[in-house]
Formats: sequence, structure tokens, C-alpha cells
Amino acid sequence: MNGKILVVLLVAGGILSCGRARTGNATITAQADPVSPIRAELTRLYDQNTAAFLRWDFAGVMALRAPDFHSITPDGTVRDRAAMEQYIQGVMNGVKKWNAITFAIDSLRVAGDTAFAIVTQHLDRMALRPDNQVHHVETWVTQREAWVRHGSRWLLWRVDQLRDQRRLVDGQPG
Repeated sequence: MNGKILVVLLVAGGILSCGRARTGNATITAQADPVSPIRAELTRLYDQNTAAFLRWDFAGVMALRAPDFHSITPDGTVRDRAAMEQYIQGVMNGVKKWNAITFAIDSLRVAGDTAFAIVTQHLDRMALRPDNQVHHVETWVTQREAWVRHGSRWLLWRVDQLRDQRRLVDGQPG
């Protein structure tokens, strides 16, 4: 008897996962999650972004950004693409060794051709500091990142709502 119930459950699960099942007079339609393929694509793009940083490939990093890419800092300052290019190049120039770069999509909402990802970022590196010495630097931030569709590609358009920022230099807040 238990084996028959298991077979029925597996078959029913297979039918539902295929899209439609008829139960009595009601039709159940399994709806595909429209955000899942976009999440998968953005995850792939975050992997490309990470790989470009690990190669110190500035052009590769910027190729993932929209022409009007910009950020809004916690104090409300808008950094346009040119300012962000300088900022990213400065970060890359200061890093002597990457230990780890991680991006995690905490949540994702899609509205038309714009995807809003809440992302947690952790950068772990050996970097030149103002004392002209190389130190172990780790930073964390949670931020909203808006991606826009340009043709068939998603490009990072805006970074804002930065929060939970933390920095350790040689294991000490800094």
C-alpha cells in the first residue's frame, strides 16, 4: 500500500511539474517563476564581474555596465559613469591580491526591463592603504543594484541604497 501511494505522489508531482493536471472538475496550472531565469542570468553576470575583477580586467568590468551607469552614495551624492570608472580603476589599482570576491542575490524583483536585486557583497583583498603599506582589507555591503535590459543583454545601471557597510583592516575596524 505504501509503495502505491508513493507511486501516485510521484506521478502526480510529475504531472504538476509538467504544467497542467486535472483533478475532478478543477484544472490546476503550475505557473513558472518568471524571475528564476533572470536570477540565473544575473548570477552568471555576477560571476563574469567577479572573474573580470580577479583578472584586473577593467574593460571587462565596465562592459557589464550600462552607458548611463551610476551610483548614489548613502549621503545622496550621484557618481556618474565617469566617476564610477575612476572609482573602480582606483580600487583595482590598490589591490595587490584578491583573496575572495562574493556577491549574493538576497532578493530580486523584476518590473518590465528592469531587475532590482538586493545584493550582499564581500571583498577580501590585500590592498595598498594610505600609509603606503599593503594590508588585509575586507569590506561588506548590502545594496540595491538595478539591471536594465539592453537588447538581449542585462547591464548594471544603478547602485543605491547602500547599508550594513563594514570594513576591517588587518582584522580591526577601519
